[in-house]
Amino acid sequence: MSQRTQSIFFFLSALLFAMLFFLPFASFYGDFSTFDLFGYGVTSPDNYGKDASPFSMTFSLPILILTITAMVLSGYLAMGLFRAVKLSQFQKLAKIARIDIVVIVACILALLGYSYFIIPKMAQSVDITISQPTFRLWAVFPLIALVLLIAANKGLKNDIQKVRSTDRIR
Repeated sequence: MSQRTQSIFFFLSALLFAMLFFLPFASFYGDFSTFDLFGYGVTSPDNYGKDASPFSMTFSLPILILTITAMVLSGYLAMGLFRAVKLSQFQKLAKIARIDIVVIVACILALLGYSYFIIPKMAQSVDITISQPTFRLWAVFPLIALVLLIAANKGLKNDIQKVRSTDRIR
């Protein structure tokens, strides 16, 4: 069984999503203010008061929920593979992995949607002029996490086939 490689891929996927809490996905530069999009929401590094930013935490709640969900599911999959022995356990993990792929795709779409549509419209509604998003190097982290998750899911399917073949031999 190659459970170790899959668990490493799942762990790295969770780690990449955790990094979105510390590294900005995109930045928006304006005349008088700058905004950064993180995995937990939009912040303004220009420290001139909490009232300066039109973006509240409830505004960014979908991104926060999707980021935490993707991180927790990937972490659960990484830990769950260490205990998986039976076919039913592997099948359960494969279902969770498919759900995690859907959550990561939704998170990527939400981050891009916020970057291109929602944040510029919100800033325009409160008369703040900002430029188009400047994506940081860290913007590829969700894509790398998706590729790692797909590779781990493929390995998980191979493990399921190995367990089925050993069950036939018994």
